[in-house]
Amino acid sequence: MSTRLMIVLATFSGVFLLTLGWLVYLNFDNLSKTRASGNGGEGGGTALNTTGEILTEFTWEKNPVSLATLGPDAIKCSKDAHSMNGGRSSTNGLSPGPNGKDIDLEFEATELFNQEGIDISIDYRRSEPGGSFFSRGNNFNFGIENNILTIAYRIENAKGGSEIVKERTNYEIPDDPLYRTYRFIYSPNSGKAEIFVNSVVVWSHQGPGNAPLSWKNAGNIVIGKNLNGNGVDKAILDNLVVRSTGSVSPLAESLLNFMLEPKEGVVKVHWSSSANDKVDYYTIERSINGVDFVNVSNVKSNPQKPEGEEYEYIDKTSASTSIVYYRLRQTFLNGKFVTHPLSAIKFKTEKDFAIERVNPQMFDHSFDVSYFLPKSGRVWMQLSDSKGKVISTETFEAPQGKNVHVFKDQLNLEHGEYTLHLIFDNKKISTKVTKA
Repeated sequence: MSTRLMIVLATFSGVFLLTLGWLVYLNFDNLSKTRASGNGGEGGGTALNTTGEILTEFTWEKNPVSLATLGPDAIKCSKDAHSMNGGRSSTNGLSPGPNGKDIDLEFEATELFNQEGIDISIDYRRSEPGGSFFSRGNNFNFGIENNILTIAYRIENAKGGSEIVKERTNYEIPDDPLYRTYRFIYSPNSGKAEIFVNSVVVWSHQGPGNAPLSWKNAGNIVIGKNLNGNGVDKAILDNLVVRSTGSVSPLAESLLNFMLEPKEGVVKVHWSSSANDKVDYYTIERSINGVDFVNVSNVKSNPQKPEGEEYEYIDKTSASTSIVYYRLRQTFLNGKFVTHPLSAIKFKTEKDFAIERVNPQMFDHSFDVSYFLPKSGRVWMQLSDSKGKVISTETFEAPQGKNVHVFKDQLNLEHGEYTLHLIFDNKKISTKVTKA
């Protein structure tokens, strides 16, 4: 084969591989953007809980915006509403369009949406003083009124009728271009409703327990009612997720106990039930903030287990915070489930006397020593040579917590390795430093 032909083939192969690699990168890049994480630089986002089944989800990554990511598609929408750049976390979002028409994304409220409890989460950036994120006739409205978050929902009462809860929260939506995650959760088992903004509770209401939401004559669901972006063509909504949050059940009180016990770096979770023969499985959930929970494990129910005999699970978690929350979910044989109130466990996080950092370890004229004191007191700092001879000693008062002390070489030390000692409360800790 001639040298010229080999060069041509090599060049062609290189271009082909480069093109192929670029296409693969684009595909992976697009794949990573098909779901907004909600963890962009705009101020956080809510890691949605996994308690209930997802009823519907819209990410509005492409047109038509009536197509759902999960669940049923919308049946109609404003003709101007469309997907465009400017969603949360560098993805696309939903824009009302440039003509000042309301989004009015409507989908049919089938039996699927007649849930006894509901969890609605949506990303929104302020564009106007009023409108609805999620509404359903006169029975439900989660949105904004004069820049204030508002909520209205109906619950069934013991007399067979319904009662409405309608309130304006004290949370004013900031007048800035940042996305925030607005989230409403109602638990029919506890009767508690809460609104969160970026995982922080801004409103709550405690109603009667075992009270399901009332959807009688509620009609269809509308997303973006009275939201038109003030006629500016920009994305204002992103990442709608609607979940169920459990059901009212006569078996809700069957959980007899739920206890947490710390055991040398692990947590022992134990509980008992009076309805083992009616429960399919138990789900243990964990959270570091008491809001966003992850599934730890499913434990199959034993119908032969006597009433009151305990189940047990060991969670080998490494606690990143001093307080960790757990809760238990019972899923019954009929498919319904009940999520029980959370419990918290506190870990000992007391730090001991320690050298955290020496910077730089190879120094010319000085170095910084970062150290931690469990309480305030006097500290001695010594420097010894390779033979163990102490050649420098300093002493000073320091407060509890993290401290930084600057060591200055006033003795013009020779080049070589030295040992730095910190002494506090009859304890000595050491580390190596080097004079360059």
